[in-house]
Amino acid sequence: MEIGLVYSKKDPRHKETRAFLRKFVKDHGILADIVEAEGPVDVPTVTVDGCAITGSPTKPHNNKVSGIVFPSPKDIARALEQSIWCL
Repeated sequence: MEIGLVYSKKDPRHKETRAFLRKFVKDHGILADIVEAEGPVDVPTVTVDGCAITGSPTKPHNNKVSGIVFPSPKDIARALEQSIWCL
């Protein structure tokens, strides 16, 4: 499994997303390559085998970025669990 993460080191919420992702993979013993890219992005992007994990549209990232949402830890966990069962 390949997990991609594009995030900004300057945003503490992005760092929380990164930390959750790494901890989840480690705690669940998932054999995955985590490919990270850091850059000036408003919303972290998480992909599992090329498929993007999207967040709930009811929880916007902030008022400046309408319609774009962070994938929550719950969204990330659900996507990873579904991918594990598909292997």
